[in-house]
Amino acid sequence: MAKKSQWTLVGKHKLELSNLEKVLFPDDGVTKAEIIEYYLKIAPTLLQHIKGRALTLIRFPDGITGENFYQKNRPEWAPAWLEFVKLGKEEKKDYIIATEPASLVWLANLASLELHQLHSRKPDFEHPDYMVFDLDPPEGYDFSKLVSLAADLRNFIESFGYSCFVKTTGGKGIHICCPLEPRWDFHTVFEAAQAIALPFTERFPKETTLHIKKDARKGRVLIDIFRIRSGQSIVSPYSLRGRNGAPVSMPLTWDELAHLKSPTEFNINNVLEKVVQNGDAWEGIGAFAVDIHTHRKTRVVKEKKLPPNRKHKTPEQLESYEKKRDFKKTPEPEARIIEGSGTSFVVHRHHASHLHYDLRLEQDGVLKSWAVPRGLPPHPGVKRLAVQTEDHPMKYLTFDGEIPKGQYGAGEMWIYALGKYQITKDKKDGFYFRLSSREVNGEYRIYKIKAKEWLLERVDTPQVNYLQDLIEPMLSGSADKPPVSNNFLHEVKWDGIRALIAVEDGQIRIRTRNQNDVTKQFPELTVADKAFRATCGLFDGEIVCLDKSGKADFKKVIHRLMSTGETTIQKGMRSNPVHCYVFDCLYMDGRSLINEPLEKRREWLKDAIKPDTPYRISEAVEDGTALFEAAREFALEGIISKDKTSKYYPGKRSDQWLKVKVRSTRECVILGYNPGKGDRSVTFGGLHIAERSDTGFVYRGKVGTGFDDATIKEIFKQLKALKEIKKPIPDKVMDEKITNWVEPRLIAEISFSMITKDQQFREPVFVRLRPDMS
Repeated sequence: MAKKSQWTLVGKHKLELSNLEKVLFPDDGVTKAEIIEYYLKIAPTLLQHIKGRALTLIRFPDGITGENFYQKNRPEWAPAWLEFVKLGKEEKKDYIIATEPASLVWLANLASLELHQLHSRKPDFEHPDYMVFDLDPPEGYDFSKLVSLAADLRNFIESFGYSCFVKTTGGKGIHICCPLEPRWDFHTVFEAAQAIALPFTERFPKETTLHIKKDARKGRVLIDIFRIRSGQSIVSPYSLRGRNGAPVSMPLTWDELAHLKSPTEFNINNVLEKVVQNGDAWEGIGAFAVDIHTHRKTRVVKEKKLPPNRKHKTPEQLESYEKKRDFKKTPEPEARIIEGSGTSFVVHRHHASHLHYDLRLEQDGVLKSWAVPRGLPPHPGVKRLAVQTEDHPMKYLTFDGEIPKGQYGAGEMWIYALGKYQITKDKKDGFYFRLSSREVNGEYRIYKIKAKEWLLERVDTPQVNYLQDLIEPMLSGSADKPPVSNNFLHEVKWDGIRALIAVEDGQIRIRTRNQNDVTKQFPELTVADKAFRATCGLFDGEIVCLDKSGKADFKKVIHRLMSTGETTIQKGMRSNPVHCYVFDCLYMDGRSLINEPLEKRREWLKDAIKPDTPYRISEAVEDGTALFEAAREFALEGIISKDKTSKYYPGKRSDQWLKVKVRSTRECVILGYNPGKGDRSVTFGGLHIAERSDTGFVYRGKVGTGFDDATIKEIFKQLKALKEIKKPIPDKVMDEKITNWVEPRLIAEISFSMITKDQQFREPVFVRLRPDMS
C-alpha cells in the first residue's frame, strides 16, 4: 500500500502524519486518525502524569492483529525537539520523554498505542516518586472479587500512612499507586513495598501470592511489586491498550471502582467525556507524597528564632516578617524556623487593603512569598505580576484566619490551594515549577523582571478551559415536594433565563443554556470590575426582569433576550432592567471548584459577588417546606432543593438537585401541529410535543389549551417558517393523517397534572415558548 501523508501543525511543531485511514482496531473500526485525535484531546490530563517521565512504547504498525513490539530507544530519525534521556546501568538507552501535545501526536503516528512509564521523573531519575502494587488475576477471575481484594489491600496499605490511588490496567488487572517523596532508590522502595505485600499475602493466603511463575500461583491473584525495580514500567494512566475494544488504563475514584462491572469498561469512545465532565480522578496525586514507612522518622522540631547567617541576612527573611507584626495582636504564626519536607506550597486568597493572592513556596526552612494581585494565570498566554514579599514561616502553610485591623496585611486570609511543588527547570532569571494539589494542578514559570517584580505564567494547557470552552450547566431532577432533610439547602426557582457568566480580565461573556452568546442583549450585566471580586471566574445564575412587587416577569426578560438593534437594547435596559441571581461558582481565579461540595462553593460565591450591583446572590434557606409554601402563596414557579454535599456536574442531570414546582412543567420540543377549527381555522388546533432522550424523542401527547390569540399567531408564524419533515417518531398518535410534522426546533414549556402509563402528559397546558432554549 502506498504511503499517504499530510502535514499538520501541533503547537509550534509541523508534523507529517501518515496513513490516517489505516484501521488499527479491526473489530472496532478504530483508525490511526482516531488514535491521534484521542491522544491529542486527552493530552492536557495525560501530560500531568507522564511529563518528565521516561517512556517505553508498544507499537502496533499493522494494528492489534499484527505483530507488535516494545521500543525503548528514540529512533535516529526522531525530530530534534523530541526530548529524551539516557538511562540504564550497563547499556544506556535513549528513552523518549513526552513534554507537549506534539510529542503524543508524533508517538501516535508511529502506532504507539501503548505508553508505559518508568517510575521516576525529571530531573531525579534515580528515585521513584510512587510505589505501585499490580493486582494481576488469573484468566477468568471474577472481577468483582478483584475489586473487593483491591479495597482490602488499600486499607492495609493506608494503615502504613500512604494514600492509595487506583486505576484499571486496561486489561484484567488493577494498579494501586502510592505517591512518595522521591528520596530513596528503587531497591529501598521495593523493600518497603515488600514489607507491606508479604504480610498481606500471609493474611490472604488463599486469594493472593507473590509468586511470579504462573504455575506456582495456583489460581491466586499475584500482588506484583516487582515492577517497582529500576528499569521496570507500568502502563501510563489514560494510555490505550492494544486489545479489542480499544480499552484505556483508567484512573478512578475508589467509589467508581466499587461500582465498575468490567475492567475494560472505559475505552477510546468514553474516556474523554468522563474526564471533561468529572475531572481527573488522580488530580493532584503528587500532593499526597510521603516518606516510605521503613525510613520514616518522627521529627521532633525545636522551634527557634532565626539567627543571622549567610543564608538569611537580607531584608527578605523572617526577621523582616517579625518586625512587621505584633504577635500579641495578630493570630499569625510567630517567626520560627521549622524543618519541612522541602516541597510544600500554599496559595492564600488575601482580603487586605486590596484583594490579592499570595503564592508561597517552601525553601530553606521558610516560605518564599509573592503577592499576585490578579491571581494565578488560568491558561497559557496570560501573564500575571507577582511582587516578592518577605519570607514567611513554615506554619503559614496552614494559616487560615483574619488579621485584625491595624496590623500589617489586615483582613481575611483563606487557603486557596495547599499541596506539594517541584521545580522542573531552573533558569537564570527564575524557574519552572509544578503545583500538585486537589485545588490546583499545573505547571508554571516565574521570572524576575526588576527588583521585587516578577512575572508568573502558566505553561501547561488545562483539560478544560472554563472561561472559553462551551460549558453546559448542571440540570436538576424533579420532586413533588421538598426533601425533609438537614442535608439540603433550598432556593427560589427564578423564572428567567438560565445563564453561565464567564468573567475574564475585566470582560464578561454570557451564554444561555443552549450556548447562545447573549452578552450584547444585557449591557447592564457587563460590569466585571464593579460586580465581582475575581479576575477570572465562571458563575451559574438566572437573568430576570422584576416587576414592582419584586416578582420575576418572564415575558419582559424574553423580550430583552429577543431584542437585537442597539437602540432597542438600550431602550429595554432603561425600561426593563435585568438582574442576575447567581447561585453557583464553577471556577475562580485559576482554580476549578466543581468537585467542591455545594456549601464550600457557596462560600466562594458569596466572597466573589460585590453588593449593590445587577448581580445578586440567590439566597438559600434550611426550611424547604416553608419556602415552598411561600412560593405557592406568592404564585412563584417553585423552589430548587440542593444537597449540601453535591458536586457540580456540567451538562448532567442529577437528583442531588431537585426542582419542586407548584405545578409540574417540562420543556418540550414541538414536533408538529393539526389544522384548527372555528376561530383557529387559519392557524392550528393542537401541538404534538415530545421530550428529547438519548435515543431520540419521548412522545408526550398533544396540547391544545393555554394559548391566547397573540400567542397562537406568533407560534403559527414560527411553525410556518420551519421545514416540513416526515413523521419523526414511531408512536401512533391522534389525528396523525392530518398532522403537519416540522423540524424539531421550537421549545415550549408545558404544565401537566401527571404522566400516564403510556408516558403521555395528563391535562397538558401550554405555558410559553422558550426561545432561550431553542
